[in-house]
Amino acid sequence: MRRIKALLNYSVRITKKTQLILVVSGGYFIAAICGADAETYSLVAYLSGSAAVPPNSGDAFGEAQFTYDSDTRRLDYFVTYDGLSTAQVGIYGPANVDQNAPISMAFPTLDSPISGAVILSREQGAELLTGKMYVDAHGEGYAKGEIRGQIERR
Repeated sequence: MRRIKALLNYSVRITKKTQLILVVSGGYFIAAICGADAETYSLVAYLSGSAAVPPNSGDAFGEAQFTYDSDTRRLDYFVTYDGLSTAQVGIYGPANVDQNAPISMAFPTLDSPISGAVILSREQGAELLTGKMYVDAHGEGYAKGEIRGQIERR
């Protein structure tokens, strides 16, 4: 009878130890699943007068490169352009390719190249990843934008 009680007690200790292991392992598993959605995205926008709304036949052009971390919501940007005297450069949205929208973020400088980083809201991050944001440069005589490029995934 003692042996049976000893075996039962040993069995209960293994069960409690096993439960603890399962609980801890489950916590790591859940953390891994939650972190699995975090991703780094490379995005680009090609700026031209033909992409502006309304389009124009100007010679100005540009390119914007982005890296977006969906976990930290940090957007790193590098923007270059040529052929225009700008009044304002920034990210606009949300809007489709054929629509204009209010500015979401003005770049701190107007001189090409422009680089830096900003933290987006969750909503802005979602709009960015679904192609609803664009880069626009407003030059003299182009109140609605001289060159524009929709931001898209590479």
